[in-house]
Amino acid sequence: MNKYVTSSSDLITTHEQTRAGFLAIALEKNKVGDPYVKQALAFKAMVSHTKSPDDFLKIPSIRPFMLTAAGLSEKSLQHLDDEDRILVIKELIDKFLKPAGPAYIDETIYRFLLTKGDAVGGTMRNRIGNIGQEKLIRCILSCMSVRGITYEWINKNNSTFKWLAMCNNDTDVEKLLSALFWTNNYGPRVLGFNMKNSIVNKNIDICLYDSDKENYEKGKIAKNHPEKAIMLGELKGGIDPAGADEHWKTANTALERIRTSYAARGMKIQTSFVGAAIEKSMADEIYSQLKTGTLTNCANLTNANQLVAYCNWLLDI
Repeated sequence: MNKYVTSSSDLITTHEQTRAGFLAIALEKNKVGDPYVKQALAFKAMVSHTKSPDDFLKIPSIRPFMLTAAGLSEKSLQHLDDEDRILVIKELIDKFLKPAGPAYIDETIYRFLLTKGDAVGGTMRNRIGNIGQEKLIRCILSCMSVRGITYEWINKNNSTFKWLAMCNNDTDVEKLLSALFWTNNYGPRVLGFNMKNSIVNKNIDICLYDSDKENYEKGKIAKNHPEKAIMLGELKGGIDPAGADEHWKTANTALERIRTSYAARGMKIQTSFVGAAIEKSMADEIYSQLKTGTLTNCANLTNANQLVAYCNWLLDI
């Protein structure tokens, strides 16, 4: 068990931690949305000389922007030819931009940003999960650095899955890393993320294997060597308290499936849970599982001490 988890109350996310999490997400959302704001400013400069929205039809270079303002996604554009696209822009001009009068440029920008807002929302839903994983990876790398543990890693953008040497400057490595390799007192260790395990037949967030790096096999270790798994865990990075219980139910179901699947094969497996939003009811249940040994370890992602203890445990088992 995590030495910083001595009661269920230790697991509960505090108001201050929730607030900090929301602020971090807001900052990330601004980063994601900033390119669209810059595009809108560029569009405004490019059409500042126009006298009416009809003039937009005379500027072919702004058509992608206009189509977005009309509410079309990049995927939908694949099904439209040039004639269809011009027709859509004309309808936007006649039905919405002309009624806006002198504010037709701003009206176009508002509609562009409205469409891109959906894109930002979709990106952020993915980013919230990634932010949690990146925070966990950064903590692992920090613990390795403090302890002088050397590692190799896989860049998820590298199609060859080649193991890379430890970086002297590992800034933002957590955004690229999909797997880690190191050696502890028990032997070689491979840690991977979001891997489909052939025994469980589901994707699992945190996957620790007793394995040499060659067995990683371009990310197929979870499929080809599931018996080498030491610990499988669930990670929930969402900070919104309103969804906390539902996230735990999903994670708990996944963890029970892992234990049952391995037990059916006569194998033992350790399991863990790391979550950002932990409310009282779920904290009681998590702590109860810790005490009975059903759950091997856990940590609140927003609690630095718990997260460090969890990461050091990962490095040592």
